[in-house]
Amino acid sequence: MKQAVLSGPLNMQILNVDIPFLEPGDCLLRVESALVCGTDIRIYEGKKKKNVSYPTVMGHEFAGTIVATNGVLAHGLAMGDQVAVYPLVPCMKCVACIRGKANICRNRVAFGYQLPGGFAEYVRVPAAAVQAGNLVEVNGITPDSAALIEPLSCAYNGLKLIDAPQAHALLVVGCGPLGLMHIRLGVALGIPQIIAVDPSPERLEIAAASGAQLTLAPSPETVSSIREFTEGAGVDAMVVAVGRADAFEPYLDALAPGAKVNLFAGFPTGEDTLRVSANDVHYNEYSLIGSSSCHLSDFEYVASLVSSGTLNVDDLVTARMSIDDTVGAIEAAKAGQNLRVSVTAGK
Repeated sequence: MKQAVLSGPLNMQILNVDIPFLEPGDCLLRVESALVCGTDIRIYEGKKKKNVSYPTVMGHEFAGTIVATNGVLAHGLAMGDQVAVYPLVPCMKCVACIRGKANICRNRVAFGYQLPGGFAEYVRVPAAAVQAGNLVEVNGITPDSAALIEPLSCAYNGLKLIDAPQAHALLVVGCGPLGLMHIRLGVALGIPQIIAVDPSPERLEIAAASGAQLTLAPSPETVSSIREFTEGAGVDAMVVAVGRADAFEPYLDALAPGAKVNLFAGFPTGEDTLRVSANDVHYNEYSLIGSSSCHLSDFEYVASLVSSGTLNVDDLVTARMSIDDTVGAIEAAKAGQNLRVSVTAGK
């Protein structure tokens, strides 16, 4: 089988290797779609090394078909099922896990990091992940939609942390793939007013088609337009879906009293300092909240939204490339002309 093996920064080879041996309880997936995430780009370039073990096979946003097992499958799964893969395997023993924060377990392992990920023809799923429920059955949807469940679940986790499902108005800053996913989730969650900000007219057009009622380019008038649209109230939930400080600071004046802000995107090291008035936070009871990955329960909930047709996202995958050109897929994703790029063995 083929694997895209990263031996170090900018050092990727497509290798022919044996199909993984299955230990008791393991199962084998044939990968149907694996998506290139911004994190994959940073790992490839050597800009992100935490939790990465070389050599590694990247790809933590993927879906596949169960084609072999060494033992009884758990959670009602069957041979031939299409599954979306929840990528985290937490220890369930540390403080974070005990306190219900398994998504930020410091001892976790994850597909695409310590475990070989989806940039391969086949992936071995260890027994611990099979038993923990990391494989979520999603028969009847496209492989691309199934692979999108992981980033969508990360977006949902962030929205949940800022009480967006109860918000009157949501502001999404940045209309890249994840910003658009936040907008579509906002629609699915029934948020009455959704506002999108991005400098790209093309991205704003997609944002409007995704359900944003007000789309704006950054300008000195942007905040006043948001205030006017919300009848002076401002937004009570805001997502920063692009890793730039200047995409956060201009919109503080658009926040309603008690607003909650999710710093969803990662910021480049050395460019991650935010300037905010402590008095503004204090007197307005603002909350600035980070979010990382997602919980298995988030993943299962989002899978139900996608499987039921409540959340339509297949069009967010705009390019499909062969595993033989995984480097090209990473470069295509980095170029920003596509939303999500899929790597497959079948094309």
